[in-house]
Amino acid sequence: MIPENLKTRLLLPLIATAALILIVCGEEVQEPAPASPTSSPPTSTPAPTQPATSLPPSPTQIPPTSTATAVPPSPTSTPLPPTPTATAVPAPPDQATDTPLEEKTFSFLEHLTAEYSPRESATDEELAAAHFLRNRLEDLGYDVYIQDFEVNIPWSDTALVSNVEFSPGSEDPYRFESFPMTGSSEGTKAGVLADAGKAFEEDIPTGGLDGKVALIERGTITFQEKVTRVAEAGALAAIVFNNVEGNFGGRLMDRSTIPAVSIARADGLRLLELMEREEAKAGVSVETTSLPSRNVIAEKPDNSESGGTVIVGAHYDTTPDTQGANDNGSGLSVVMTMAELTADTEYPFTVRFVLFGSEEIGLFGSRHYVDALTEQDIEDTIAMLNFDVPGSGERLDFIGSRELTDHATDIAADIGAKAADAGLPEGVGSDHTPFHEAGIPVIFILADDLSRINSPRDDIEWINPTLMGWSADIGIQLLDRLAQGTAP
Repeated sequence: MIPENLKTRLLLPLIATAALILIVCGEEVQEPAPASPTSSPPTSTPAPTQPATSLPPSPTQIPPTSTATAVPPSPTSTPLPPTPTATAVPAPPDQATDTPLEEKTFSFLEHLTAEYSPRESATDEELAAAHFLRNRLEDLGYDVYIQDFEVNIPWSDTALVSNVEFSPGSEDPYRFESFPMTGSSEGTKAGVLADAGKAFEEDIPTGGLDGKVALIERGTITFQEKVTRVAEAGALAAIVFNNVEGNFGGRLMDRSTIPAVSIARADGLRLLELMEREEAKAGVSVETTSLPSRNVIAEKPDNSESGGTVIVGAHYDTTPDTQGANDNGSGLSVVMTMAELTADTEYPFTVRFVLFGSEEIGLFGSRHYVDALTEQDIEDTIAMLNFDVPGSGERLDFIGSRELTDHATDIAADIGAKAADAGLPEGVGSDHTPFHEAGIPVIFILADDLSRINSPRDDIEWINPTLMGWSADIGIQLLDRLAQGTAP
């Protein structure tokens, strides 16, 4: 979700990945291992794969084959049904919530995480969350519609095989979780595994790597150099294992000529151990699949377009296997609270609430929304307020257009909120980015602790309700200032 430059500049130490699965474009460094990106960073988060299967324990042979689940199963998109009665959001728990805004945001978040987590991008989980959000907004009196779009997601299948015939999802026994590197060529290859060290020149075997699958350790030089070197030595595919615990996402600066994937350190070490005992063969496949996703869009039915539009947005999807309490249940709860509290407020412009799908795998929802705007729509958009990961830590950060961040900083001081102006949004990956690129004034409101996002540890235990209450208060007061013509 947050790219490397923001991690380094603002919020050290961050997690690894969009824990984000960390994408390293240049010289590699020793990074903390991802627990599950950021949100990887969003532009390269891989599509869902089946759980990893442990490598063979036998010192002499690969055990008999077993049936494997095809990777990834493509969810079938079903039309949104007629609106049922909205599910009631329960009263807040006994945790310390001191203000009505804290109580409202935390109560919504508790229900969301209990009933609609995870909400993995472009899956039926995300679709179920869209149903729930639409129902809630309609119950508040909004006109709501669903904006459908398709996402093209790279995915990989990597397994030990008994021969060099390999097809994705086949019945070869030992599969392990792999992520396709951004920039990897597509294709399916299989061959004998060869240890290529860290892919230094001296690591390439004297006889080259013709017809082999290169197993490479991450570290010291770029992924591009590693993959290019083994490809030039004749390798059919490249498997890069982590130099710290866990898996990671990697980015190639130029498109590779061979399929290239990453795996966890433990899997790489087990493969090396197996290769010392016997010849081992591996199959690697990198492909792209198209999956359905959607944005949920709401506005008051009697709003006039004549005064322009202010977008209030948050993404509602998560990475796999997480509550996504901070990323981005917290931002979603803030926006839904703002929608509730401003439902009867008259503004001289349209307030449009947009809940974006598939942010975690590449800002697909917000990019689709902006791409669908006409030049006049863009000109009429006054500002975009984006709430993403504002729920954990001690302080809020404001990133965006100077006029908006100045107003947010003033409001924070007025209400006694701990906050900092973190500068301009260049290079910061979240749903405000496509709006900023289109020339629309933006503000991105987040909090200072991103250490658990995109991981199973991103649960409600680590949420600070005060931060969400501040965020909702600041968001509503920003709408008031925009209505008064004082911003941007």
